[in-house]
Parts: sequence; C-alpha cells; structure tokens
Amino acid sequence: MNDSLFNLNNIRIEISFKSFDELRKRLAFYKSNNLYKINIPCKNSLKKEFLLQSIEIIREEYPNIDIIPHFSILHEFNRNRLNTQDSFINFLKTINSLGCNNVLLVSGSQKRLTLDSVSALSFLKDFPHPFNQKISMGVAFNPYLPSLLFEEEIIRLKKKLQSGLVAHIWIQFGTDYKLLKSRIEILLNIIKLTIKNNPKIANIRLFGSILIPSRQFLARFKYRPWKGVYCSSEFLESVDFADNLLKNILITYKEYRISPIVETDVSTDDHLRKLKMIFNL
Repeated sequence: MNDSLFNLNNIRIEISFKSFDELRKRLAFYKSNNLYKINIPCKNSLKKEFLLQSIEIIREEYPNIDIIPHFSILHEFNRNRLNTQDSFINFLKTINSLGCNNVLLVSGSQKRLTLDSVSALSFLKDFPHPFNQKISMGVAFNPYLPSLLFEEEIIRLKKKLQSGLVAHIWIQFGTDYKLLKSRIEILLNIIKLTIKNNPKIANIRLFGSILIPSRQFLARFKYRPWKGVYCSSEFLESVDFADNLLKNILITYKEYRISPIVETDVSTDDHLRKLKMIFNL
C-alpha cells in the first residue's frame, strides 16, 4: 500500500487500557515504534474522570502524540439528558484546554431514548461555546447494515451533517467489501450535497476501521461478536482468508482516500509485525 495515508506513522490506532501504568506502557511502545496517532474509546471502565485523566497524562508526558478521544453518550450518561449534555460540554471544554482538536461522538451500542449523537449535535449547534471553532466533531457510520437499517442510518447521518459541525466520519468495520464500495458512493454523494448546501464546510474527512486478524481474535469474536460489526463466517474461520479479504478492504479505502484506524490490539512486536504485513510496510 504505497500511499501516505497508509504509512506507519499516519495509521491511527485505537488504544484500550485499564490502568495508568498500562497506558504508559502502551505509549512507550508506540513512541519507540513511531506510532503517533491514537484514538481513545469511551467504553466499559474507560470513561468519565478516568478517561479525562488519561488524556491529561498523554498530553503532559507524550505531547507529540495526536489524540482523538471518543465521547459515548451510552457510557457517559449521567442520570438524565440535561446532566449528560452538561457532561458533554464539560468534556469538550476540558479536552480543548488540553490541546485536543478532534472528538468522535457516538451514541453507543444501545441508544438512549432521551439523547443520542443526533440530538447532541443539534444541542451543540445552538450552544454558545467558544471552543466551537477549535474542536472538530466526528460521527460514526455503518455501511454494512441490512437495507432497512441502512436507510435509517442514512437518515441519521443526514441529520448529523445538517448540524454543520461534522468534520470527519468514521466508517464501521465489516467484511463485504463489494457492498462497502456501493455504500461509500452513497456516502460521498451525501457529503458532496452537504458541502454544496453549507459553504462553511470545506471538507469532511473519512476514516475506516480495520481489525487485524489472529486466531485468538477470531475465536473471541465468534464467541462474543461486536454489536453492529458484520463479519462473514469465512472471515472468522480462516486467518489466511481474513488477511486476503482485509487487503481488499484496504484497497477500497485507498481508492476513496479513507484513512485507516486499527481497532485491534497493537501493543507487542508480534502485533506490529502483523500490522506491517497487512499494510505491506
């Protein structure tokens, strides 16, 4: 993959950890291998003050690392809609003060009836906040959903884009790369129309999720699949088949200038070797 988006130091990696010591070990590994772009998910115990403190540690101890934190309404929900909106604003103020310029806003695997990413963006649009011009908002998009669910996904995406705040879209992982191409064409048409109707929007970047196959990961995924992630049985049965299929997905990402983000663990030399093999680095 001879493309600047696929250079090792441009590939984004999602990092998960359960303690500050584990975080520091991961960061030291990334620094020693010139991995400087990370995303921090908001899930399980990685949320609220622990998440914010982790971002602070990264900014203070590894200032050259580019962080994109996630804010999950499901995991950050604070008793009711109003409290959660306040938490969201405080989160944005805090990460802005720490020098973060991007956030990925997600509803979570189980959407709240009173607040989700669509309504949160609508609220943010009308909120008088000085950091609006400093933080770029990202949203998730799943191109692999069945037809009826995909129609709903498109409706939700259009509502998110109407806020005028969305600067990047994060594409969910899946294994049907032929379906991916057709759905990306739909996505690009929506983005084109959005930019045409809102001259304040110069560009919307695309990021695409990647799962690096291993026997252990595929076995775990078969036992406990991730909600909303559509993987074929062939992908889950064979590492070799999964590797080849993944290369087709990367070819599609390259064709449409979609920046990859690796969601599987990259914390050892073996993980890094597999990553380089997949990307032909």
